Amino acid sequence: MRVEGGEIDIVASDHGRTVAVEVRAITGEGDPIDAIDAGKRRRVRRLAHQAGATRVDFVGIRIETGAAVVHWVPGGV
Repeated sequence: MRVEGGEIDIVASDHGRTVAVEVRAITGEGDPIDAIDAGKRRRVRRLAHQAGATRVDFVGIRIETGAAVVHWVPGGV
């Protein structure tokens, strides 16, 4: 969803609450959640607020040979 100043990867509803979801994907080693630094978290929260979201979730996906590892952090990091 595009909002003034950027975009939100996913906007969803969870039991009547609007949730903004930021998704990061990496290949190789490490936790993709670590790729979302403090500045990016602040920016995503600001954009989510503009979209009317009351919660921000972060999803990290690490692509491996033959698999994908998903790390979901509801309510932010």
